Amino acid sequence: MYIFLKKKIYFLLIRVFYKFGFIYNPKFTTAFKNIHTEDCTFFDLQNLSEFDHSKFTKNHLITVLDRKDNYLNINKYIFECWVKNNFYSYSDNLDNFYTHKKKILKSFLNTPSRTYKKKIYLLPYYHNQAGHFMAEVFGSMIFFLELFKKRDLNEKILIICPSKKWEDFFKKFYNKNVIFFSDTFFLKKNTIFEKSQILPKFHPFQNYIILKNILSSKIENNNFKNKKIFLTSERVERISNIKDVILYLKKKGFMIVNPKKFSIINLFKILNSAKVVISESASIAHNIHIARNKPYYLLLPNSYKVINKKWYRLTTIYNNFHSSLYNPIYCKNSTKKRYIVPLQEQIKVDLKKLSFL
Repeated sequence: MYIFLKKKIYFLLIRVFYKFGFIYNPKFTTAFKNIHTEDCTFFDLQNLSEFDHSKFTKNHLITVLDRKDNYLNINKYIFECWVKNNFYSYSDNLDNFYTHKKKILKSFLNTPSRTYKKKIYLLPYYHNQAGHFMAEVFGSMIFFLELFKKRDLNEKILIICPSKKWEDFFKKFYNKNVIFFSDTFFLKKNTIFEKSQILPKFHPFQNYIILKNILSSKIENNNFKNKKIFLTSERVERISNIKDVILYLKKKGFMIVNPKKFSIINLFKILNSAKVVISESASIAHNIHIARNKPYYLLLPNSYKVINKKWYRLTTIYNNFHSSLYNPIYCKNSTKKRYIVPLQEQIKVDLKKLSFL
């Protein structure tokens, strides 16, 4: 205590007499008064210890239904899952924290549960919507699958993913170490995994770094270096004049790429080496974040010029990881409707803004 007080007094005198101080402030800047910052947790993944096979315990996977999937498959549903360990489920996201807490509690209290008795590894959180899957959990999944493969382990990781194409991806590279259940399995009942361990879920920033590091050897190529690509879901809900945009870009030699029509690896390869890429914004752009290290263009709503801090961690944060790579092409909203969640707006593309492509 004496040494601490002595240091405090010493540096206080230095500041008073010499006008000098030294403080910890990683957010310091004088250039931008209102710049937004985010805290980020990183797991040290170097030289991880061996898995302790005596630490399998009971964990409860709780499913929360979100909505119908109106893009990939109208017969499917979008849902999230949280793992309850002892008394708590866990989140690394404070946005909508209390809303999620209520939803999880409601499912925990009202949804029946089944028991699964085989050994299994889980993540603390799952999301089967493509954008959130890629941005939040994909990196954790393949990091530990690669680790299992290197250590020649026979353990299984529970995979919840957006579609059959994603299941095919995991089976192609990690079939020995993955286990899937149908969406109905999760939606009908919650599941108590009697013998399970919980792996870390990475922050989106670490998630993307891991994905790029692992996938680079699988997707880097020169096969499409002369191609110009328009990445689009072809949905009028996204772009009101999408048919005109597609026709215009086709005349300029663009290949129209809808993720639904390509395998995961082929999609990543196309985006990796294409000469020019222009894309819709929101979830579809995560494919580019993962696959591409060259500049590209994003069709963005004008509202994107102002950061929505309330939804930042769930939406806006993702494009940040490609700052200095993507070039925005801002577009007017097709309607005056106000959207609560960013990047949900329907835009109308001014074709004159695409004339330089």
